[in-house]
Amino acid sequence: MAAKTASRPSAHRARRWLPLLGAPLAAGPVATFSAAFLLSPGIPAAVALLGERRVLKPRHEFRALVYGDPLLAVAAACGVAQCRSVPPSSVRSWVRGPLAVAASAAWLGFGLWQWRAEVRCGRFNRAQALAPTKIYHQLGVYPMLGYLAGSAVLAGLACPQPRHGRAGKALIAACVGSWAVANVIDRRHLKLGHPPYDWRRLRPVEQPWPIESDTLRSAAAE
Repeated sequence: MAAKTASRPSAHRARRWLPLLGAPLAAGPVATFSAAFLLSPGIPAAVALLGERRVLKPRHEFRALVYGDPLLAVAAACGVAQCRSVPPSSVRSWVRGPLAVAASAAWLGFGLWQWRAEVRCGRFNRAQALAPTKIYHQLGVYPMLGYLAGSAVLAGLACPQPRHGRAGKALIAACVGSWAVANVIDRRHLKLGHPPYDWRRLRPVEQPWPIESDTLRSAAAE
């Protein structure tokens, strides 16, 4: 009976976020950080190791992946801690319901648009764009981490009586700001990001790679 009663607050909190995607947010800061960190850089590291047969090395990867996404996970965890896993009513429509679904769909749409645009502008060639890590980034990270981190940060900043006051909100802003700065730096100082991939052989294209993109030229210059 006691266990059943104890489970009710958690179930009530879960109903205030999107089903499935919002489960870590309802479970608390630790679960939120773990889920966000798993989405990126955790899964990308596993996909790179198992699918592309390479170990992610920080100096060869984009700063947004190595530093930015972990800071985004910290911001998400802090946001959930600020609102005690219950989003304020002022933003509830943005973290659950049609607006939340639309926001995740918008993140997915952005990922698809960026995917095509980066090939057209020459940042990646077609073989890089079809690398397993790139596919996961565009189709997985954007909609899932976009909802998880976006909802947690929004709830934390909008909370009228935050658990940790201004310090908590300042930490969220600093982490999100650092993530944004990392993305800006990455646009100016390109890394390889994704090696050209051969799906017929289920492995990266053997080197030397043809210098067919800006990121391949940056990798060759290193």
